[in-house]
Amino acid sequence: MQLRNLFLFVLVFGFEKSYSQSDSKLDPRIINGVEAPVSRTKFQVSIRLKTYDRIFGNGHICGGSLIGPNKVVTAAHCLYNSDKKRYRKASEFVVVMGTQNRFKQVNGTIVSYVSSIAYTNSFSLDTMRDDVGVMFLKTGLPANKTHLTISPIVLSNSSIAAGSQCQVSGWGKTSTGVLSTELMMANVSIIQQSVCRASYGSGLVQGMLCAGYLLGGTDSCQGDSGGPLVCNDELVGIVSWGNGCAQPGYPGVYTNVSYYRNWIESRNSSAPVGFKFGVISLSFTLAMGYLF
Repeated sequence: MQLRNLFLFVLVFGFEKSYSQSDSKLDPRIINGVEAPVSRTKFQVSIRLKTYDRIFGNGHICGGSLIGPNKVVTAAHCLYNSDKKRYRKASEFVVVMGTQNRFKQVNGTIVSYVSSIAYTNSFSLDTMRDDVGVMFLKTGLPANKTHLTISPIVLSNSSIAAGSQCQVSGWGKTSTGVLSTELMMANVSIIQQSVCRASYGSGLVQGMLCAGYLLGGTDSCQGDSGGPLVCNDELVGIVSWGNGCAQPGYPGVYTNVSYYRNWIESRNSSAPVGFKFGVISLSFTLAMGYLF
């Protein structure tokens, strides 16, 4: 298997700046997708690094899903700085919602700094177990007002049957190999756990689910990490990792939202930052790809 490293290129003040997630497994993008309609993606947010977003849109690193007026769920690895081996500070992020074009602010776009973040102490880049995090926004949805382009999504509370058709969306790399300007989405199918385990072995643990196609061709990829997997208008998964993008035999691996729902719902802006699900005893060697 090939190790998927993150190479995210952004243009900052006329210079091309590259930064990589060293030894990472992240490599998500929407492959063979279509432009996402607003009506289907009102909950989608763009998570950005403030330092690189001085040119609006260049700081995008991950996706996320709005699940409350000022609460976003994403992947833990989107909050982690592997170069410095620490979680980033909330002050390093900016979250943008209410626009399909990541370079444009339109009527209704909300740009918010982040007041705090929450993650699990048991998350590991080596195993990708417990790859879930929450962000709390300083500027959320206006109270008691209906927003035309932004609306939270409901968390799934049950398992989804294999074969169910779902949607994944994001601004990640397309088949051209560059981050998308427009928000893209693609249809993917839930893969039975036993079938997916045949591909990923012991790397597929509790709290993970697979979606895509065994023949490949359609998938999430770099820049889509943390973004939504939606089935029946509910948030079922969070883009997490995989072996390559849209590779035959290796569907995308997602954090299972129903498995972590209680933890997600119990997080609030005053709750402790870290939470340990349990001691991780899993040890395996697997060349995986992050979906940044």
